[in-house]
Amino acid sequence: MSWLLESLREQGAAVTYFRSSHVIHYFEGEIKGDVFCFSSGTVVMWGLSEAEEKAVLERLKSFEREPVPEIEIEESSYSIGSIAKILKDDITLPSDDVITKLAFSHGLAQSVKLEIFEKRMDKRIKSMEYIPESLALKGRIQLSRKQLTRVMGELILERNSINLYSDILDTPDFFWEHSELEPLYRMVSQDLEVAARVNLLNKRMDMLKDLVQVLSQEVNTRYNYLMEWAIILWIAFEVCTTLLTDIFKII
Repeated sequence: MSWLLESLREQGAAVTYFRSSHVIHYFEGEIKGDVFCFSSGTVVMWGLSEAEEKAVLERLKSFEREPVPEIEIEESSYSIGSIAKILKDDITLPSDDVITKLAFSHGLAQSVKLEIFEKRMDKRIKSMEYIPESLALKGRIQLSRKQLTRVMGELILERNSINLYSDILDTPDFFWEHSELEPLYRMVSQDLEVAARVNLLNKRMDMLKDLVQVLSQEVNTRYNYLMEWAIILWIAFEVCTTLLTDIFKII
């Protein structure tokens, strides 16, 4: 974000950094459309043509870190009216000022980021479907101990990476300073069902947690099984050694 901010200023753009939101705003295009760059990696643009939007995204690639393999896009039309409202994919703003657009942009940015998390979680859970199926059909997981440990590590990393960004899905600190605009943010979040989708994401994360516990138990069971056999073999070796020693003494 600091590099992007510096680059925009060097280009002479009228840039504003909203510290409480970790958002950079600047104007773009012929009609000076609004561009909001969030530290979460999402971008919300108002009043730009499709070609101008693509140009913005192309320019921002220089400042990407760990980009997603496929970008997620949500599109809406908007207009200015006396009362804020959302009807299907049409947003009515009560004002054309930057702060009002930022309030709406927070909800839009969260929805896009949440969609990325949802797809990652769906993909991960789908790749692990064979684990409960294997337990149900065969009573054990058909993986080596090393493979089990690797899968368990991947699941833990997935959960941690999402937990790392979980604060992005909370109410932004921006609304501590602009509480009068929070209803606009709530309107967008409710329309896009952000709260319900976050709850569903948390339930799926709990499923990953359960899978990690199952894998951990499987690893421990196999380790204990090997230890038991090692002890049995050691005892058998000691018994054989003692018997042979006694036999040789008698002879």
